Amino acid sequence: MSDARYTFGPFVLHPGRELQRDGRPVAIGQRALLMLETMLAADGAVVTKSDLMAKVWPGMIVEEGNITVQMAALRRELGQDWIVTVPRVGYRLVRPTPGESPANDGGRPALAVLPFVNLSGETSRDYVADGLVEDLITAFSRFKTFAVVSRNSSFVYKGRAVDVRQVSHDLGVRYLLEGSVRLAENRVRVTVQLIDAASGTHHWASSFDGEMGEVFQFQDKVTEAVVGLVEPQIRRAEIERARRRWPDSPQAYDHYLRALPHFYSRDPSGYRSAFAHLQNAISLQPDYALALAYASWALARGALASLDALSKAEEAECIDLARKALLYDDGDPLVLAVCGHSLLAIGDMKAEGLATARRALKANPHNVTVLLLVGICNMLAGDLDEAETCYRRAYQLSPGALEASESLAGVGFSKFFKGDYEGAINWLEQSRATLADWPPTFWMLAASYAQLGQRAAASAAVARLLEIAPNTTVARVATIAKRSDERFTALLDGLRKAGLQ
Repeated sequence: MSDARYTFGPFVLHPGRELQRDGRPVAIGQRALLMLETMLAADGAVVTKSDLMAKVWPGMIVEEGNITVQMAALRRELGQDWIVTVPRVGYRLVRPTPGESPANDGGRPALAVLPFVNLSGETSRDYVADGLVEDLITAFSRFKTFAVVSRNSSFVYKGRAVDVRQVSHDLGVRYLLEGSVRLAENRVRVTVQLIDAASGTHHWASSFDGEMGEVFQFQDKVTEAVVGLVEPQIRRAEIERARRRWPDSPQAYDHYLRALPHFYSRDPSGYRSAFAHLQNAISLQPDYALALAYASWALARGALASLDALSKAEEAECIDLARKALLYDDGDPLVLAVCGHSLLAIGDMKAEGLATARRALKANPHNVTVLLLVGICNMLAGDLDEAETCYRRAYQLSPGALEASESLAGVGFSKFFKGDYEGAINWLEQSRATLADWPPTFWMLAASYAQLGQRAAASAAVARLLEIAPNTTVARVATIAKRSDERFTALLDGLRKAGLQ
């Protein structure tokens, strides 16, 4: 048997036999293996679709869609960064130099969690620091928008003074998370910082205090807090990186990043701009599941922002994009959450949408966007207590995230639909203080005040609503109510009582 093999990153391909990651077999079919072998043999050059057909389906007549399906299977196992789609031509496999990863070729970023330093001086207590790092790596591995280096690779640096740029080069990562654990008597303090390895910039730092008697509960608390705070920081940094790179590197991933700020503008034109960037991403990489999902979401959110119902054609496109995203990657929690929302809110597939959203939450309960979307799905047609729990957790995880105002408002929405109008006002006013011009907050505020008989406050909320969204009417809000059930009746009734026409 031949000993020939290809090595790239953590992967080893034994031609005709199997693909391994970190020494363990990766479950992919023989056709996908043949495709991978063909691209590896090209050594970074583009492999045309006709070449792939000849290699993988010799003497057979098959549709081009078969290539897309096999590429999607490969990307699910390798990650989105290794395979680059060359529009209308074919594909190429990124071949990084030793120690580098596709993250340095413009793909999704990679993070390494370095071993935390035990400052207590007692090696017998290393287990606290090591256990925390392992928990963080496990939690970060649930995110698909960035990669995290395995424990075996990170722990090579245990007990060593490191240069962040050298570690970045050795591990092929863009971001490093490092920290320390200090134990004194029955107290423990954990300090953590996120570093941009290329520039040495500190993006975020924090410390956490707890009791040694509850060390495992404390580890869980720190893990949850760090994961909730680090993911939005990486997202912000990547958006800014894309801005600096543009227009020199218009790769699919950068188009996706360029779309994200428009999602937070909460303006109809913003969603149209986001959709255009996402279409560019999809044209470069037709099986880019996250871009497909967000394109679907851009249509749904645009309808919310404009208070215009989607046309039948737009509804069909929204659902088609969601279905394609799920076809190419139904293991990504973010893809699941976005598509679950589209299926429920636009496709009126309440059972399937809720089930898909809940799968996302089970796959990654630490992702703020996933929590927000699962909250929305439950608010529209599911369990209102579950919706409130998701919104609260999203805010607790990351009160500084771009979605924080929506998390606060979401708790208020859930309370409103449960008939707790005073509780709703409390949370909605907090959301208003965080983001003063988001129309749905004022829908709920006006209706809450009106349902409590506080006419002056209700009228003031309507006046402010019409300043920021002059086209708002009860009939237009009713287009959103159609996504739900009878629970929206109280909202429409409250808006009428508040004086909205």
